[in-house]
Amino acid sequence: MPRRAALRGAVFAVTAGAVVTPTATAAPESRGGEARPSFTVRDNRGRQRVLADTRRPPVIIGGTVIPAEQRQGPEHGTYLIFNDENGSERGGIVAGASEASFSLDYVNAQAITLGTRWQGEHGATALFFKQMPDPRLPVGQTPPMPTRVELVWSTADGAVLALNDSKGRPRIVLSVDAQDVPSIRVLDENGAVVKSLA
Repeated sequence: MPRRAALRGAVFAVTAGAVVTPTATAAPESRGGEARPSFTVRDNRGRQRVLADTRRPPVIIGGTVIPAEQRQGPEHGTYLIFNDENGSERGGIVAGASEASFSLDYVNAQAITLGTRWQGEHGATALFFKQMPDPRLPVGQTPPMPTRVELVWSTADGAVLALNDSKGRPRIVLSVDAQDVPSIRVLDENGAVVKSLA
């Protein structure tokens, strides 16, 4: 199986009745003494609804601010984050020099990621669907959720569709490898092939 890409990002959304706060031209935020160009749209209650930033920003979920260092993605990428009516992040877009991604979130975890990475003549594109956690769990207590569906293309591995069980283990894998050889494999919980068509 190709490696799962660690992709994270944010999306641009415009909300009715929002207040636009262009911090890039008026008063750039500062982190460690450096100017940090950003653009924030806040609603009439002052809650962040859209953030455009040129550095990896913190994550806001359920009133909790998670430090920027814990967000996946390039430090100096372009981030477009959108938040719900309570100010919690719900997804976004990130673009960097060698990767780009789009994601949507559940209440307390990532749900869908569509991303691409490239370096020289090698590249990959992936779509991941994550299992939904118990929505009552706070973000800090939410365990990592398994990927249930993976659709990946890469120059090294070709095209692969994996349907995974509730523990994230591939159980059905359809692929057309880099040499154009197709296959279908059914696997048990230990990863052993129990049926195949090649």
